Amino acid sequence: MRRFDPKALYPALEAERERRGVTWKQVAAETGVSVSTITGTQKGGRMEVDGVLALVGWLGVPVETFTRETTW
Repeated sequence: MRRFDPKALYPALEAERERRGVTWKQVAAETGVSVSTITGTQKGGRMEVDGVLALVGWLGVPVETFTRETTW
């Protein structure tokens, strides 16, 4: 079974945010996802599907990039 890995999302968001030279507030405005939800991914926080899709869309990569094989 594959599951979404929110901890893998944060480094990608951070790298892209720095590459674009924007703040977390700007990322939040562009994606419609709150800053606290975005930064919560660093700790593996749970997210709504819409938020995940918005952030992955902002990155311009397939959502499968952030899925991992799991045994449970």
